[in-house]
Amino acid sequence: MDKEKLKKEFDGLYETYSDALFRYCFFKTRDRELAKDMLQEVFLKAWVYMQSHTILQIRPFLYQLARNTVIDWYRKKKASSLEYLMEQGFEPEDRISDTSGFAEKEQAMKLVGQLGSEDQELIILRFVEELSPKEIGEILGERENTISVRIHRALERLRKLAH
Repeated sequence: MDKEKLKKEFDGLYETYSDALFRYCFFKTRDRELAKDMLQEVFLKAWVYMQSHTILQIRPFLYQLARNTVIDWYRKKKASSLEYLMEQGFEPEDRISDTSGFAEKEQAMKLVGQLGSEDQELIILRFVEELSPKEIGEILGERENTISVRIHRALERLRKLAH
């Protein structure tokens, strides 16, 4: 295949798959900049490989490159690698499938991370885990009314951080 045709095909692949592969890397690492770097690495490897090989099923090929890039990062970052954990029966899941409002959710989580640990716990239990104040009270050994007041105050602190 000539270089110009290969470049056109590659540009089309990038246009088609870059958003999905970015999301995959982001959901595995929870780091936007790292996911961008991984995406570049995936397409660089794909470009090099495509120059000397024919790829029959491009989508699985690209996802395998992305998966391997994530695994390599975990190997470098963690003492116990992701591969070791997978061998022990652990398979990380993509728990977030709906990406609508993605930027807002990410911003909200950054703000929650700025709260104190007790406020963080209340916000996560109430709005992420969707527990009622009564259920949270049972978990924390406090009255439902006390939990409601604490959630209200935590939300006020969160609003102040947002402004």
